Amino acid sequence: MARHCIFVFLNGGPAQLDTFDLKPEAPGGIRGPYRPIETSVPGVQITEKLPKLARLAHHFAILRSATHPLSAHNSSAAYALSGHSPGSDANIRPTPADHPTYGSVVARTLPALHGMPPFVLTPTFLFDMGFPTPSAGGGWMGPRYDPFPVVRNRMMAPSPRWDGVLPVPEGMKLPEDLSLERLRSRARLLNQIDDSFSQAQARAELATLDAHQRDAMNLVLSHETRAAFDVSRESPAMHDRYGRTEMGQALLLSRRLIEAGVRFVTANAVSNPENTKLSAFQIWDTHFDHFRLYDHYLMPELDQALSALLSDLDERGLLDETLVIVMGEMGRTPQINSNPGGGRDHWGKAYSVLWSGGGIVGGQTVGATDRHAAEVKDLPARPDDIAATLYEALGIPHDLILKDATDRPHRITDGTPIRPLLG
Repeated sequence: MARHCIFVFLNGGPAQLDTFDLKPEAPGGIRGPYRPIETSVPGVQITEKLPKLARLAHHFAILRSATHPLSAHNSSAAYALSGHSPGSDANIRPTPADHPTYGSVVARTLPALHGMPPFVLTPTFLFDMGFPTPSAGGGWMGPRYDPFPVVRNRMMAPSPRWDGVLPVPEGMKLPEDLSLERLRSRARLLNQIDDSFSQAQARAELATLDAHQRDAMNLVLSHETRAAFDVSRESPAMHDRYGRTEMGQALLLSRRLIEAGVRFVTANAVSNPENTKLSAFQIWDTHFDHFRLYDHYLMPELDQALSALLSDLDERGLLDETLVIVMGEMGRTPQINSNPGGGRDHWGKAYSVLWSGGGIVGGQTVGATDRHAAEVKDLPARPDDIAATLYEALGIPHDLILKDATDRPHRITDGTPIRPLLG
Protein backbone atom coordinates (compact mmCIF):
# COMPACT_ATOMS: atom_id res chain seq x y z
CA MET A 1 0.00 0.00 0.00
CA ALA A 2 1.26 3.47 -0.88
CA ARG A 3 2.02 6.06 1.79
CA HIS A 4 2.67 8.91 -0.65
CA CYS A 5 1.67 9.98 -4.14
CA ILE A 6 3.32 12.09 -6.84
CA PHE A 7 0.69 13.16 -9.35
CA VAL A 8 2.49 14.37 -12.49
CA PHE A 9 -0.01 16.43 -14.42
CA LEU A 10 0.59 17.05 -18.13
CA ASN A 11 -1.72 20.03 -18.42
CA GLY A 12 -3.06 20.63 -21.91
CA GLY A 13 -3.25 16.94 -22.81
CA PRO A 14 -0.47 14.79 -24.32
CA ALA A 15 -1.12 12.85 -27.52
CA GLN A 16 -1.74 9.16 -26.89
CA LEU A 17 -0.65 8.37 -30.46
CA ASP A 18 2.77 9.94 -29.94
CA THR A 19 3.51 8.64 -26.43
CA PHE A 20 2.07 5.41 -25.01
CA ASP A 21 -0.46 4.15 -27.59
CA LEU A 22 1.12 4.32 -31.02
CA LYS A 23 -0.69 2.99 -34.07
CA PRO A 24 2.06 2.36 -36.64
CA GLU A 25 -0.37 0.83 -39.15
CA ALA A 26 -2.65 3.88 -39.19
CA PRO A 27 -2.58 6.29 -42.18
CA GLY A 28 0.14 8.94 -42.22
CA GLY A 29 -2.19 11.78 -41.28
CA ILE A 30 -3.00 9.96 -38.07
CA ARG A 31 0.04 8.00 -36.91
CA GLY A 32 2.56 10.86 -37.11
CA PRO A 33 6.32 10.44 -37.65
CA TYR A 34 7.23 8.47 -34.51
CA ARG A 35 7.78 4.75 -34.43
CA PRO A 36 7.20 2.38 -31.51
CA ILE A 37 10.18 0.83 -29.75
CA GLU A 38 10.50 -2.24 -27.55
CA THR A 39 10.67 -1.79 -23.80
CA SER A 40 12.04 -3.82 -20.91
CA VAL A 41 8.75 -5.77 -21.01
CA PRO A 42 8.36 -8.10 -24.02
CA GLY A 43 5.39 -7.10 -26.14
CA VAL A 44 4.99 -3.64 -24.61
CA GLN A 45 5.97 -0.79 -26.94
CA ILE A 46 6.04 2.98 -26.50
CA THR A 47 7.27 5.87 -28.61
CA GLU A 48 10.88 6.09 -29.74
CA LYS A 49 10.94 9.58 -28.18
CA LEU A 50 10.96 8.05 -24.67
CA PRO A 51 13.93 5.64 -24.76
CA LYS A 52 14.89 6.05 -21.09
CA LEU A 53 11.36 5.31 -19.94
CA ALA A 54 11.25 2.31 -22.27
CA ARG A 55 14.05 0.74 -20.22
CA LEU A 56 11.94 1.11 -17.07
CA ALA A 57 8.67 -0.36 -18.39
CA HIS A 58 8.83 -3.16 -15.83
CA HIS A 59 8.30 -0.47 -13.19
CA PHE A 60 5.08 0.94 -14.64
CA ALA A 61 1.72 0.06 -16.13
CA ILE A 62 0.06 1.90 -18.99
CA LEU A 63 -3.68 2.43 -18.86
CA ARG A 64 -4.61 2.95 -22.52
CA SER A 65 -8.35 3.23 -22.05
CA ALA A 66 -8.93 6.45 -20.10
CA THR A 67 -11.97 8.24 -21.47
CA HIS A 68 -14.51 10.99 -20.85
CA PRO A 69 -16.90 13.02 -23.02
CA LEU A 70 -15.50 16.51 -22.38
CA SER A 71 -13.22 18.62 -24.57
CA ALA A 72 -12.61 21.99 -22.87
CA HIS A 73 -9.53 22.40 -20.69
CA ASN A 74 -11.07 23.60 -17.44
CA SER A 75 -13.99 21.18 -17.41
CA SER A 76 -11.71 18.29 -18.38
CA ALA A 77 -9.11 19.31 -15.80
CA ALA A 78 -11.76 19.59 -13.09
CA TYR A 79 -12.81 16.03 -13.93
CA ALA A 80 -9.25 14.71 -14.13
CA LEU A 81 -8.10 16.39 -10.91
CA SER A 82 -11.04 15.32 -8.77
CA GLY A 83 -12.69 12.29 -10.34
CA HIS A 84 -16.03 14.12 -10.41
CA SER A 85 -17.51 15.37 -13.67
CA PRO A 86 -18.50 19.05 -13.64
CA GLY A 87 -21.41 18.08 -15.87
CA SER A 88 -20.57 20.67 -18.51
CA ASP A 89 -18.04 21.18 -21.26
CA ALA A 90 -17.79 24.93 -20.66
CA ASN A 91 -14.57 26.59 -19.50
CA ILE A 92 -15.89 26.71 -15.96
CA ARG A 93 -14.50 28.91 -13.21
CA PRO A 94 -13.52 27.55 -9.80
CA THR A 95 -16.06 27.88 -6.97
CA PRO A 96 -16.15 26.90 -3.27
CA ALA A 97 -18.57 24.14 -4.26
CA ASP A 98 -15.99 22.36 -6.44
CA HIS A 99 -15.20 18.79 -5.57
CA PRO A 100 -11.79 18.70 -3.86
CA THR A 101 -8.74 17.44 -5.66
CA TYR A 102 -6.98 14.22 -4.67
CA GLY A 103 -4.29 15.82 -2.54
CA SER A 104 -6.91 17.69 -0.53
CA VAL A 105 -8.80 14.47 0.25
CA VAL A 106 -5.50 12.82 1.21
CA ALA A 107 -4.64 15.78 3.45
CA ARG A 108 -7.94 15.38 5.29
CA THR A 109 -7.96 11.60 5.61
CA LEU A 110 -4.32 10.66 6.23
CA PRO A 111 -2.19 12.03 9.09
CA ALA A 112 0.57 14.48 8.24
CA LEU A 113 4.13 13.19 8.66
CA HIS A 114 7.20 14.79 10.26
CA GLY A 115 5.70 18.27 10.44
CA MET A 116 5.52 18.54 6.65
CA PRO A 117 2.50 19.97 4.84
CA PRO A 118 0.43 17.00 3.65
CA PHE A 119 -0.26 18.40 0.17
CA VAL A 120 2.14 20.43 -1.99
CA LEU A 121 1.75 21.81 -5.53
CA THR A 122 4.70 22.78 -7.73
CA PRO A 123 5.95 24.69 -9.72
CA THR A 124 3.10 26.83 -11.08
CA PHE A 125 -0.67 27.22 -10.89
CA LEU A 126 -2.71 26.20 -13.92
CA PHE A 127 -4.96 28.48 -15.95
CA ASP A 128 -7.20 28.50 -18.99
CA MET A 129 -9.11 31.39 -20.54
CA GLY A 130 -7.76 33.76 -17.90
CA PHE A 131 -8.89 32.01 -14.74
CA PRO A 132 -7.57 29.13 -12.56
CA THR A 133 -8.32 25.49 -13.12
CA PRO A 134 -11.23 24.29 -10.93
CA SER A 135 -10.97 21.34 -8.52
CA ALA A 136 -7.29 21.99 -7.83
CA GLY A 137 -7.80 22.65 -4.12
CA GLY A 138 -9.99 21.95 -1.11
CA GLY A 139 -13.30 22.82 -2.79
CA TRP A 140 -16.25 22.09 -0.49
CA MET A 141 -13.84 20.95 2.25
CA GLY A 142 -12.58 24.51 2.55
CA PRO A 143 -9.30 26.36 1.88
CA ARG A 144 -7.60 24.67 4.81
CA TYR A 145 -7.10 21.69 2.50
CA ASP A 146 -5.72 23.69 -0.43
CA PRO A 147 -2.20 22.71 -1.48
CA PHE A 148 0.86 24.42 -0.06
CA PRO A 149 2.11 26.07 -3.28
CA VAL A 150 5.77 26.11 -4.23
CA VAL A 151 5.16 28.51 -7.07
CA ARG A 152 8.12 29.67 -9.09
CA ASN A 153 6.22 31.81 -11.56
CA ARG A 154 3.70 34.50 -10.71
CA MET A 155 0.13 33.66 -11.65
CA MET A 156 -0.64 34.50 -15.27
CA ALA A 157 2.87 35.77 -15.98
CA PRO A 158 4.85 34.20 -18.82
CA SER A 159 7.46 31.80 -17.51
CA PRO A 160 10.95 33.30 -17.41
CA ARG A 161 13.97 31.62 -18.89
CA TRP A 162 14.90 28.68 -16.72
CA ASP A 163 18.02 29.13 -14.59
CA GLY A 164 18.35 25.57 -13.38
CA VAL A 165 17.19 25.34 -9.75
CA LEU A 166 13.85 25.88 -8.04
CA PRO A 167 14.35 28.33 -5.16
CA VAL A 168 13.11 27.89 -1.62
CA PRO A 169 9.58 29.35 -1.53
CA GLU A 170 9.65 33.03 -0.61
CA GLY A 171 7.14 32.48 2.18
CA MET A 172 9.58 30.18 3.94
CA LYS A 173 12.48 32.62 3.93
CA LEU A 174 13.07 34.96 6.86
CA PRO A 175 14.04 38.61 6.37
CA GLU A 176 17.71 39.13 7.07
CA ASP A 177 16.95 41.20 10.19
CA LEU A 178 14.53 38.64 11.66
CA SER A 179 16.05 35.74 13.59
CA LEU A 180 14.25 32.52 14.46
CA GLU A 181 14.18 33.55 18.14
CA ARG A 182 12.52 36.88 17.32
CA LEU A 183 9.96 35.03 15.24
CA ARG A 184 9.27 32.64 18.12
CA SER A 185 8.78 35.62 20.45
CA ARG A 186 6.28 37.14 18.06
CA ALA A 187 4.43 33.82 17.96
CA ARG A 188 4.24 33.70 21.76
CA LEU A 189 2.89 37.26 21.83
CA LEU A 190 0.29 36.38 19.22
CA ASN A 191 -0.83 33.41 21.34
CA GLN A 192 -1.21 35.69 24.36
CA ILE A 193 -3.39 38.06 22.34
CA ASP A 194 -5.49 35.15 21.10
CA ASP A 195 -5.93 33.91 24.68
CA SER A 196 -7.39 37.27 25.67
CA PHE A 197 -10.48 36.56 23.58
CA SER A 198 -12.85 34.80 25.97
CA GLN A 199 -16.06 34.87 23.99
CA ALA A 200 -16.92 31.64 22.24
CA GLN A 201 -17.85 33.38 18.99
CA ALA A 202 -14.56 35.21 18.81
CA ARG A 203 -12.66 31.97 19.48
CA ALA A 204 -14.58 30.22 16.72
CA GLU A 205 -13.77 32.98 14.24
CA LEU A 206 -10.09 32.65 15.09
CA ALA A 207 -10.01 28.87 14.83
CA THR A 208 -9.44 28.63 11.08
CA LEU A 209 -6.89 31.46 11.13
CA ASP A 210 -5.08 29.83 14.04
CA ALA A 211 -4.78 26.57 12.13
CA HIS A 212 -3.22 28.33 9.14
CA GLN A 213 -0.88 30.31 11.42
CA ARG A 214 0.28 27.17 13.20
CA ASP A 215 0.95 25.40 9.94
CA ALA A 216 2.84 28.37 8.51
CA MET A 217 4.85 28.87 11.72
CA ASN A 218 5.81 25.21 11.86
CA LEU A 219 7.08 25.39 8.29
CA VAL A 220 9.18 28.48 8.89
CA LEU A 221 10.58 27.45 12.27
CA SER A 222 11.54 23.90 11.33
CA HIS A 223 15.03 23.63 9.86
CA GLU A 224 14.25 20.14 8.52
CA THR A 225 11.09 21.30 6.83
CA ARG A 226 12.72 24.27 5.17
CA ALA A 227 15.60 22.07 4.06
CA ALA A 228 13.22 19.69 2.29
CA PHE A 229 12.15 22.50 -0.05
CA ASP A 230 15.73 23.53 -0.81
CA VAL A 231 16.65 21.75 -4.04
CA SER A 232 20.05 23.46 -4.05
CA ARG A 233 21.11 20.91 -1.44
CA GLU A 234 21.15 18.26 -4.16
CA SER A 235 24.42 17.47 -5.90
CA PRO A 236 25.16 18.87 -9.37
CA ALA A 237 25.06 15.28 -10.65
CA MET A 238 21.52 14.85 -9.33
CA HIS A 239 20.38 18.09 -10.96
CA ASP A 240 21.88 16.85 -14.22
CA ARG A 241 20.22 13.46 -13.80
CA TYR A 242 16.73 14.96 -13.64
CA GLY A 243 17.55 17.63 -16.19
CA ARG A 244 18.16 21.31 -15.61
CA THR A 245 14.71 22.19 -16.86
CA GLU A 246 11.66 23.32 -14.94
CA MET A 247 10.08 19.91 -15.46
CA GLY A 248 13.17 18.12 -14.21
CA GLN A 249 13.66 20.28 -11.15
CA ALA A 250 9.96 20.07 -10.22
CA LEU A 251 10.20 16.27 -10.17
CA LEU A 252 13.44 16.40 -8.21
CA LEU A 253 11.72 18.60 -5.64
CA SER A 254 8.82 16.14 -5.59
CA ARG A 255 11.16 13.32 -4.61
CA ARG A 256 12.69 15.46 -1.85
CA LEU A 257 9.26 16.31 -0.47
CA ILE A 258 8.06 12.70 -0.49
CA GLU A 259 11.29 11.63 1.19
CA ALA A 260 10.71 14.27 3.90
CA GLY A 261 7.15 13.11 4.56
CA VAL A 262 4.78 15.02 2.28
CA ARG A 263 1.83 12.78 1.54
CA PHE A 264 0.77 14.12 -1.86
CA VAL A 265 2.60 16.24 -4.43
CA THR A 266 0.95 17.58 -7.56
CA ALA A 267 3.81 18.24 -9.97
CA ASN A 268 2.68 20.16 -13.04
CA ALA A 269 4.96 19.08 -15.86
CA VAL A 270 5.61 22.46 -17.44
CA SER A 271 8.23 23.57 -19.94
CA ASN A 272 9.60 26.83 -21.33
CA PRO A 273 10.15 26.41 -25.07
CA GLU A 274 11.43 29.33 -27.08
CA ASN A 275 9.44 30.80 -29.95
CA THR A 276 6.03 29.60 -28.90
CA LYS A 277 2.84 31.37 -27.87
CA LEU A 278 1.99 28.61 -25.39
CA SER A 279 2.19 29.36 -21.67
CA ALA A 280 4.26 27.03 -19.51
CA PHE A 281 1.23 26.06 -17.47
CA GLN A 282 -0.53 24.69 -20.57
CA ILE A 283 2.43 23.56 -22.63
CA TRP A 284 0.93 20.21 -23.70
CA ASP A 285 -1.87 21.98 -25.59
CA THR A 286 -0.16 21.52 -28.95
CA HIS A 287 -2.65 22.68 -31.57
CA PHE A 288 0.30 23.82 -33.68
CA ASP A 289 4.05 23.12 -33.83
CA HIS A 290 3.19 19.80 -32.23
CA PHE A 291 6.13 17.77 -33.45
CA ARG A 292 8.72 20.55 -33.02
CA LEU A 293 7.67 20.93 -29.40
CA TYR A 294 7.67 17.17 -28.86
CA ASP A 295 11.02 16.68 -30.58
CA HIS A 296 13.00 19.44 -28.90
CA TYR A 297 11.32 20.09 -25.55
CA LEU A 298 8.43 18.06 -24.21
CA MET A 299 9.51 14.50 -24.92
CA PRO A 300 13.23 14.85 -24.06
CA GLU A 301 12.38 16.70 -20.85
CA LEU A 302 9.68 14.21 -19.81
CA ASP A 303 11.85 11.22 -20.70
CA GLN A 304 14.78 12.46 -18.63
CA ALA A 305 12.83 13.79 -15.66
CA LEU A 306 10.33 10.96 -15.27
CA SER A 307 12.87 8.17 -15.80
CA ALA A 308 15.11 9.85 -13.21
CA LEU A 309 12.23 10.08 -10.75
CA LEU A 310 11.22 6.43 -11.09
CA SER A 311 14.75 5.07 -10.91
CA ASP A 312 15.73 7.43 -8.07
CA LEU A 313 12.68 6.42 -6.01
CA ASP A 314 13.49 2.76 -6.67
CA GLU A 315 17.13 3.13 -5.64
CA ARG A 316 16.12 4.85 -2.40
CA GLY A 317 13.58 2.16 -1.54
CA LEU A 318 10.73 4.66 -1.93
CA LEU A 319 8.99 3.41 -5.07
CA ASP A 320 7.08 0.63 -3.32
CA GLU A 321 5.51 3.17 -0.97
CA THR A 322 5.07 6.00 -3.49
CA LEU A 323 2.30 5.95 -6.07
CA VAL A 324 3.31 7.83 -9.24
CA ILE A 325 0.59 8.79 -11.72
CA VAL A 326 1.32 10.62 -14.98
CA MET A 327 -1.58 11.98 -17.02
CA GLY A 328 -3.20 14.95 -18.69
CA GLU A 329 -6.80 16.04 -18.62
CA MET A 330 -7.41 14.60 -22.11
CA GLY A 331 -5.71 13.16 -25.15
CA ARG A 332 -5.34 14.61 -28.64
CA THR A 333 -7.17 14.01 -31.91
CA PRO A 334 -6.04 11.12 -34.08
CA GLN A 335 -6.17 13.38 -37.12
CA ILE A 336 -3.23 15.78 -37.45
CA ASN A 337 -4.57 19.24 -38.25
CA SER A 338 -3.34 21.70 -40.90
CA ASN A 339 -2.07 24.38 -38.50
CA PRO A 340 1.53 25.63 -38.91
CA GLY A 341 3.89 22.85 -37.96
CA GLY A 342 0.99 20.42 -37.64
CA GLY A 343 -1.00 19.89 -34.47
CA ARG A 344 -3.47 17.73 -32.65
CA ASP A 345 -6.63 19.09 -31.04
CA HIS A 346 -8.56 18.27 -27.86
CA TRP A 347 -9.76 14.67 -27.50
CA GLY A 348 -11.26 13.25 -24.31
CA LYS A 349 -12.57 10.03 -25.84
CA ALA A 350 -9.30 8.11 -25.51
CA TYR A 351 -6.02 8.80 -23.73
CA SER A 352 -3.30 7.08 -21.72
CA VAL A 353 -2.26 7.20 -18.06
CA LEU A 354 1.04 5.89 -16.66
CA TRP A 355 0.99 4.26 -13.19
CA SER A 356 3.97 3.17 -11.10
CA GLY A 357 4.95 2.21 -7.56
CA GLY A 358 2.72 2.06 -4.52
CA GLY A 359 1.30 -1.42 -5.13
CA ILE A 360 0.67 -0.95 -8.86
CA VAL A 361 1.30 -4.08 -10.93
CA GLY A 362 3.95 -2.89 -13.38
CA GLY A 363 5.08 -4.30 -16.68
CA GLN A 364 1.66 -4.35 -18.33
CA THR A 365 -0.80 -2.46 -20.47
CA VAL A 366 -4.42 -2.22 -19.33
CA GLY A 367 -7.32 -1.50 -21.67
CA ALA A 368 -7.10 -0.79 -25.38
CA THR A 369 -8.23 1.61 -28.09
CA ASP A 370 -9.24 1.06 -31.69
CA ARG A 371 -6.87 1.12 -34.67
CA HIS A 372 -6.66 4.94 -34.65
CA ALA A 373 -6.58 5.43 -30.85
CA ALA A 374 -9.83 7.32 -31.31
CA GLU A 375 -12.23 5.22 -29.23
CA VAL A 376 -11.81 2.86 -26.29
CA LYS A 377 -12.62 -0.72 -27.20
CA ASP A 378 -11.62 -2.55 -24.01
CA LEU A 379 -11.98 -1.69 -20.30
CA PRO A 380 -13.04 1.98 -20.48
CA ALA A 381 -11.83 3.91 -17.44
CA ARG A 382 -13.42 7.23 -16.54
CA PRO A 383 -11.69 9.76 -14.29
CA ASP A 384 -14.09 8.48 -11.60
CA ASP A 385 -12.40 5.07 -11.87
CA ILE A 386 -8.93 6.60 -11.91
CA ALA A 387 -9.82 8.43 -8.69
CA ALA A 388 -11.13 5.23 -7.07
CA THR A 389 -7.93 3.40 -8.00
CA LEU A 390 -5.75 6.22 -6.65
CA TYR A 391 -7.57 6.24 -3.31
CA GLU A 392 -7.51 2.46 -2.93
CA ALA A 393 -3.77 2.39 -3.65
CA LEU A 394 -3.30 4.87 -0.78
CA GLY A 395 -5.42 2.82 1.59
CA ILE A 396 -8.41 5.20 1.44
CA PRO A 397 -11.71 3.38 0.75
CA HIS A 398 -13.00 4.61 -2.59
CA ASP A 399 -16.57 4.66 -1.21
CA LEU A 400 -15.62 6.89 1.74
CA ILE A 401 -18.10 9.65 2.55
CA LEU A 402 -16.91 13.01 3.93
CA LYS A 403 -18.99 15.94 5.15
CA ASP A 404 -18.62 19.59 4.23
CA ALA A 405 -18.92 22.58 6.58
CA THR A 406 -22.72 22.40 6.42
CA ASP A 407 -22.68 18.71 7.42
CA ARG A 408 -23.70 17.63 3.94
CA PRO A 409 -22.24 14.21 2.97
CA HIS A 410 -20.20 13.70 -0.20
CA ARG A 411 -18.72 10.55 -1.73
CA ILE A 412 -15.06 11.07 -2.54
CA THR A 413 -15.68 9.28 -5.85
CA ASP A 414 -18.43 7.42 -7.66
CA GLY A 415 -15.95 5.29 -9.57
CA THR A 416 -14.78 1.69 -9.34
CA PRO A 417 -11.11 0.72 -8.86
CA ILE A 418 -9.34 -0.56 -11.97
CA ARG A 419 -8.49 -3.97 -10.54
CA PRO A 420 -5.82 -5.09 -13.08
CA LEU A 421 -3.67 -2.16 -11.92
CA LEU A 422 -3.94 -3.17 -8.26
CA GLY A 423 -3.51 -6.91 -8.75
